[in-house]
Amino acid sequence: MSNNSELKARLERLGPVRDVSRPSLNSEESVIVLLRRTGALDQPITVARRLFAAGLTLKEAHVAINKLAESGWTMCAVSRLEDLRQLAQKLAEMNVQLRLRRSPVESSADIATMRSRHGLSQREYADLLGIDVRTLQNWEQGRNRPDPAALSLMRIFDRAPQAFEEALSEPVG
Repeated sequence: MSNNSELKARLERLGPVRDVSRPSLNSEESVIVLLRRTGALDQPITVARRLFAAGLTLKEAHVAINKLAESGWTMCAVSRLEDLRQLAQKLAEMNVQLRLRRSPVESSADIATMRSRHGLSQREYADLLGIDVRTLQNWEQGRNRPDPAALSLMRIFDRAPQAFEEALSEPVG
């Protein structure tokens, strides 16, 4: 029996989790983190308790544990007041890596720098992103701001251009 099936069986024995503890955190009270399983999830209840202490509801912690067991990663919102370094340390002891979701705020100079770092003209970069060149010009000149999804796309291209190109194109033939 695999570790995932054992975990699933253990969690199923606990039954459904009622969420009576507290309301979910709102966006002003929380930060988004990514949790990634780095080994066997052999302390799921302890991980769930630690996530609960970090601001998740019991149900949210239960869902996070199930996703960690099934897919190896999940995203959740923890309290802004939580000491993330300490939380990361405690979770690492239980084979769970904690990563802070980056803020999607970039300045117009950062956008131009990302583009020029790859030697692309505004037209080439706009075509790559699937946007109008005037939109990119407005972003770079600070007249408008890209939405968080567009910023994430630019960040992905900046850090992993080959993966980005492979995901958005296909070979001919």
